[in-house]
Amino acid sequence: MDTILDFLLEFVDSMGYFGIYVYMLLVGTFIPVPSEVVLLPAGYLAATTADKSFGLYLLFGSLGSLSGALINYHFAKIIVKKILKNKRTFVAKVIKFFRAHGKISTFVGPITPGLGQYISLPAGISHMKFRYFIPLTYAANIIWVGFMLTLGFTFGDGEHGHAAATNGALVLLGVAIIIASIYVWLEIRKSKAKQELKDKSIEE
Repeated sequence: MDTILDFLLEFVDSMGYFGIYVYMLLVGTFIPVPSEVVLLPAGYLAATTADKSFGLYLLFGSLGSLSGALINYHFAKIIVKKILKNKRTFVAKVIKFFRAHGKISTFVGPITPGLGQYISLPAGISHMKFRYFIPLTYAANIIWVGFMLTLGFTFGDGEHGHAAATNGALVLLGVAIIIASIYVWLEIRKSKAKQELKDKSIEE
């Protein structure tokens, strides 16, 4: 175990900030690679090495994730939509859903373990506007990357760090569920208010 941890630390150290960017770009696409493999050692290096900056790791890591999401977005917009051209009903449902709930989905998705890198695909299919997609995706990626770096910074890259990462992912999942639940509750209230207003206008 110690050998593996030493290897990961040396690997992340040798990658540098641009290496973190490239790795997190892969994480941000549909390629299933775990972000904690590099973010925990990076956080630990920031805590123990004078010339390693937590802020720069956060900047390059979150920009890498955003770049990966943009690749997914364009891939879905151009290629996936062509592949699904015979499934117009499905595409229409995706577009309808994202027009109604795309903003909250784009923000909550990247902080949800196992879902983050894929939410940009339906965003691309529905041609979600960049003025919403980019800031919402980047904000969510900052939360995820910053959280994982903080765990590495606090608990290290050993068993404690990886256990903290597992528990931390569950915490973020809980936060995502709470945010989504509040959103659904507000949408239900809004829908009821509109219906009541409509019923009232009909009665008058």
